[in-house]
Amino acid sequence: MTTKNKLKLGLDIGKINHIISRKVDAAVIKAIDDNLTVAQAYTIDFIILEGEDKDIFQKDLEKGLDLKRCSISLMLNNMEKNGLIQRVPVAEDARLKKIVLTEKSHKLYEKISTAINSVEDRLIKEITEDELKIFYNVLDKIRNNLD
Repeated sequence: MTTKNKLKLGLDIGKINHIISRKVDAAVIKAIDDNLTVAQAYTIDFIILEGEDKDIFQKDLEKGLDLKRCSISLMLNNMEKNGLIQRVPVAEDARLKKIVLTEKSHKLYEKISTAINSVEDRLIKEITEDELKIFYNVLDKIRNNLD
C-alpha cells in the first residue's frame, strides 16, 4: 500500500466516534429537558444495567466507561450536585463509597434508555450478528494493541 493510500484507522475511528457522539447527544438532549450530559446519561445507563446484582463504585465506572479517574470524579461531583446520585459508604470499608442513583435518575432512565437505544439500533441496522462478532473481535485487538 502506498503512503498516499495508507489507511488512517485512528482518524476514521475518531470520525465515527464524533458522528456517534453527536447523534447520541442530539437524541439525549431531545429526550430530556434536563441539564444532563451524554456522559452522565451513559453513566446512569451503566449503573442501572451493571448494578442490578452488585454495588457500583467509581473504579467500576472508570473501567466500564473507559474514562480517567479525574474525569469520572468531576462528573460524579456534578451528578451529586444535581441530585442524580448519592455516594454511600459501605459497612466493610468507610473509605469506599458505592454510587447509588436517586429517584430523579431512575425517572430519567427510561428516556435515556430510549434515546441511546434508538441510536444504537441505527448503528447495527443491516449488520449481521456474525459481522458484529468480527467487529468486536477487531475492536478488542485494537484496544489491546494500545494497552
